[in-house]
Amino acid sequence: MSVNQVVNYEVIALETPKIIRNCRNCKRSTEYYCSDKFRVNANQKLVDIWLIYNCVHCENTWNYPILSRVHVSRVDPILHQKYMNNDQETIWYHAFEINKLRKLCDAVNKDIDYALKKDKVDSNSSEAKIRISCKYDFGLRIDKFLAQILDTSRS
Repeated sequence: MSVNQVVNYEVIALETPKIIRNCRNCKRSTEYYCSDKFRVNANQKLVDIWLIYNCVHCENTWNYPILSRVHVSRVDPILHQKYMNNDQETIWYHAFEINKLRKLCDAVNKDIDYALKKDKVDSNSSEAKIRISCKYDFGLRIDKFLAQILDTSRS
């Protein structure tokens, strides 16, 4: 009985997806990148939270709505603090909400840079299992990924 070789790959996103929308300064449809900052605005007991995106050409801003007119008591205090402190993981969670972004923008450019972290368990088997994990869904095609790690063409 032989033990299979297990190779673990972790796909690590190096940037957030860019969005495409009309820029009022550039007077055309252009890409916006995530600024990695939240804007939190409170009016009495109601809170609004946006994720700020900037135009790649003119730095014009667009606010991606996260919460709108929500009573402050309905927002988890820990999550509220993460919004106030521009927590990186929370920002990336919202920046990778592709389906929600598509409804508010012309398009979402999911072609982002990523790195691979490879952990290999050695054995003397001719068979191998490949285990892939990815924290964020950005539409990475499995055939493209396998061609890259196996160093072969997709066809």
